[in-house]
Amino acid sequence: MNKTLWLVALLAATVACAADPERVALDAAMQRWTTAVNARDLAALNATMTDDVELLDNTTTVKGRDAVMRVLREVATRGKLDAKSLEVTIAKDVAWRVSGFTQTHKNGDVHALGQALEIWRRVQGTWKLQRQMAAGFITPPDLLTRPSPGEPVLDRPRN
Repeated sequence: MNKTLWLVALLAATVACAADPERVALDAAMQRWTTAVNARDLAALNATMTDDVELLDNTTTVKGRDAVMRVLREVATRGKLDAKSLEVTIAKDVAWRVSGFTQTHKNGDVHALGQALEIWRRVQGTWKLQRQMAAGFITPPDLLTRPSPGEPVLDRPRN
């Protein structure tokens, strides 16, 4: 596909998404959630999540709004979170998003990098985060690379 056709297709997709009021509302809710995490704004976080919200990564599951807010305060101390939507699908009152996320320290060094799958639910007309699954989001990535002391080290060179 030549560059002109590619740009026209991209522009058409962008306009189509912008014209969909459901997508605009969902995108705004997702941005409010990310902004609230970065600001450690408990009132905004409370408004952007369902009561039964869950955060899951490969080592930890956190359930319930209060527990999730405690974890998100800790996550925010590690640096600024930036999330970009890679795929968003809306099916009536449920939506899911695949996003790429980066968390950077104040000096700009990347602390965490990965993808997340989120499930959003419309509650009384407002989109709220219900589930997020992302490796390395809750547990710092440097802790994920170390085997536990009881695990055999399989990639150690043999002499």
